[in-house]
Amino acid sequence: MAALLVCLNFVMDPMQMLKRYVVPYWINVMWLDLVTYLLHHHGHEDKLPWYRGKEWSYLRGGLTTLDRDYGLINNIHHDIGTHVIHHLVPQIPNYHLVEATEAAKPVLGKYYREPDKSGPLPLHLLGILAKTIEAGLVYKQLSF
Repeated sequence: MAALLVCLNFVMDPMQMLKRYVVPYWINVMWLDLVTYLLHHHGHEDKLPWYRGKEWSYLRGGLTTLDRDYGLINNIHHDIGTHVIHHLVPQIPNYHLVEATEAAKPVLGKYYREPDKSGPLPLHLLGILAKTIEAGLVYKQLSF
């Protein structure tokens, strides 16, 4: 891939490569980081326990993730808003995640947390993102 990108830089104008590859790539990476790391695994420390060392297990780790509702974006993300079941049984194909989540809810009981409902756009997640960034800054200040 790196060789192909270098060759394309010679064939195309580097500014075109920046517009057609680099900027979309950065946007994609930032969005994936936002969705997978910040919004499923962080932002609800008051609701989710954190396990360290010997307390942690695969099952506990899976149960300390959250499902999210992305509104219209749910379908674009192949229903990855069904994050809990994805962590508990990662072999389930994305096209069965919704029905697997519905089947698992009664079994998980109090360990399953319903996601906040979204409008067409998941603007409710901006508050969670801001809270996560603030908590990270406070933690960083305390660790020095």
